[in-house]
Amino acid sequence: MANESGTWIMHGVTEDDPTCIHTAEEAITYINKVGFLPLFKNDIPGFSLEEHTVPEHWWSEDPEHDPWEWRKAIARSGQVAYGKFFDKKAGFISKKWFPYFANYRREGYDFDALWDDEKASMRQKKIMDLFAEENADAELYSFEVKQNAGFGKDGEKNFEGTVTDLQMMTYLCMRDFRQKRNKKGEKYGWAIAVYSTPEHLWGYDYVTSAYKEDSAESWKRIAARMKEICPNATEAQIRRVAGIVRAGSMAPRRKSNRTEAKDWIIPANPKYYDVVGAFEASKIVTWKQSSDVHVGDMIYMYVAAPYSSIMYKCKAIEVDIPRQYSDENLTVKTAMKVELLEKYEPKVWSFERIKQFGVYAVRGPRNMPKELKREMEGKSKR
Repeated sequence: MANESGTWIMHGVTEDDPTCIHTAEEAITYINKVGFLPLFKNDIPGFSLEEHTVPEHWWSEDPEHDPWEWRKAIARSGQVAYGKFFDKKAGFISKKWFPYFANYRREGYDFDALWDDEKASMRQKKIMDLFAEENADAELYSFEVKQNAGFGKDGEKNFEGTVTDLQMMTYLCMRDFRQKRNKKGEKYGWAIAVYSTPEHLWGYDYVTSAYKEDSAESWKRIAARMKEICPNATEAQIRRVAGIVRAGSMAPRRKSNRTEAKDWIIPANPKYYDVVGAFEASKIVTWKQSSDVHVGDMIYMYVAAPYSSIMYKCKAIEVDIPRQYSDENLTVKTAMKVELLEKYEPKVWSFERIKQFGVYAVRGPRNMPKELKREMEGKSKR
């Protein structure tokens, strides 16, 4: 907080205080202990890294003692996620707690499914396309994200707001802070934020591991943990600091009233379920339903590695079947029955081929591009 003279006033403790955090390593240990923590002082007393550090050490540019420098080491460590996670302000989330934040903030949506359901903006999509499947392990400077996504003069506006929203939804985090390099490979200038996806940090399966529970349950976990950490915090304070206006950060999916059939690409992971064997045994298979599928919709099933191809064209013949199943890899609450109409040989419609039609990732149910469908139908008739 700045005083009348413009000087930034930090709130903290003395170096000999039992609650004082002295190093970046101690900060990581503390964050992992509490689960998640804003960087700066906020509405909830004591719920920040700032309030557990020595005020005089801030902005000293001493990497050993300056908490502002620690954030670089913490982000770089890979042990804790760093980003604008708390009311659009910076903070940390431990690896243990991140899946619950991801499930709650995303409402169980991978970004491509969020876009397909018209719940994401074009500005957000332009940024997330830079981290699509073929660039899933990308680590990009903030200026690279801005330029490559078409922001700036004569381009898209509000880059900072858009990238902040993507962090709030847990689709992006700050992986590191690095200096630019000149043609000789020499570092120069200020350290700049480097963005990546949390999936790059900890893997898709881990980040989405809490998708198996309702997003409201994940919120209850988060709120209960905050109450444990800060017993005097009110519900309003918890929601405000966590950056959540109400339980459920997005509108729940509702069954649409459409009458025309829709075409879907739906992923299948042979590591968790033998989809190839299932279709060899029967032309009708019961499958997890996690999107607005109607009877008569066409399902193009993308089978993940080692196939990495669209291998089956099916038709939904029964939907919205109540089903309760859960294991460490999969949770099913609603199922559908699909009938096999056509089988494609592996690699004919490989990922490399379908991405030419704009399919840069198949992490969840998504729309089938019309151009790709026409191409597949044309090939099958020859």
